[in-house]
Amino acid sequence: KEHSVEVSVKNSGHSYTGASTKKDTLHLNMRSYQKHSSKGPIVCQQDDTTIDDALNNQPCKLALARNKPAVIHVGGGENWNMVYGNVKAYNEQQDTYMYHAVGGSAGSVSPMGWTWQGGLAGNMGGRMYGFGVDQVL
Repeated sequence: KEHSVEVSVKNSGHSYTGASTKKDTLHLNMRSYQKHSSKGPIVCQQDDTTIDDALNNQPCKLALARNKPAVIHVGGGENWNMVYGNVKAYNEQQDTYMYHAVGGSAGSVSPMGWTWQGGLAGNMGGRMYGFGVDQVL
């Protein structure tokens, strides 16, 4: 504010208004941020009834309260193509298609930007599972 420099954040660059590529801004590009979805879904344990001090198991507690058996951790540098591909690969390793990610229909979109814009999931499980934004923990 002192130097009147605006900040712009680019998760995937998928912005019709150009908000992710504004000139004369301090530009933060998220593509090199950590990526976590390659680990696949984190299966939650029903018998674990305490939340650990570091809150590491809090997402699973919330998922179980919503009758969801697992969560997936998504990093700031990922897009939906990466998440969908990693969930699919995990399912294939397990020889089952038990897990699904509810997200956007354009794979180039970042889950972070998609969520902040309302998380509508018209094509990728939205009709079956509801809005993706309602699935965020």
